[in-house]
Amino acid sequence: MDRRMTKTHVSLAALALGVMLSANKCADGKGGDATAALAQGKWALQTLNGQAFHLPEGVETPSLTLDPKEGGLTGFGGCNRLMGSVKVDGSAISFPNLGSTKMYCENSQKVEDEFKAALRAANSYTLKGDKLTLLDKGKEVATLLHVK
Repeated sequence: MDRRMTKTHVSLAALALGVMLSANKCADGKGGDATAALAQGKWALQTLNGQAFHLPEGVETPSLTLDPKEGGLTGFGGCNRLMGSVKVDGSAISFPNLGSTKMYCENSQKVEDEFKAALRAANSYTLKGDKLTLLDKGKEVATLLHVK
């Protein structure tokens, strides 16, 4: 083989290795594809400020559906429908223009108010498997699990 052909083979091997490594990085949720993982279906609320929350029997669990690519958010707070925007940049996240319908539900209003406060306070997130943790200056404000 001549030198040019050897250099070409080495370059192609390095390129293939780079593609494989970046594909693995995206697949584990740590790479640039975390935004796509956030858009994969519904996220059900599990904790608020590190604590379990309690809703009366028969009340739907608060949840979110995110579309970071388009910047949209829909969801349910425990009483009202949620809507607004989501902005994701690396591990930074925010929920500007968060709004909801205006019903009052005595049995779930406290949880809904705390959930909306957590969304407004969130400024970063971690995503590990099916668990999304929203953080405010490094402190956990809410955890959500991916609903399949």
